[in-house]
Amino acid sequence: MQAVATPIDPATEHPLVLVTWRDAFFDFERGADDRDRTDYLVRTVGFLVRRGPRFVTLAQEVLPDGEGYRAVTHVPLPVVEHIQHLLASIDERG
Repeated sequence: MQAVATPIDPATEHPLVLVTWRDAFFDFERGADDRDRTDYLVRTVGFLVRRGPRFVTLAQEVLPDGEGYRAVTHVPLPVVEHIQHLLASIDERG
């Protein structure tokens, strides 16, 4: 059975998460003897938009009235080390 991506409705609350993932790097100009970054862990915080079969998608901003997201990051699941939920809820009053 293949997993299906489940979008989170923008009108509902988005969990705030911290995703720790191994950086992927590719550069044609980089020499073979340059320092490799095989265990370079990156940490990204954002609103969880989607956790699908291929990517975890985070947004820095959730727009009002279901208009979508801004500053979106897609992290391939094979490089994800850990996903940590940071808050149970966000108080809109500040």
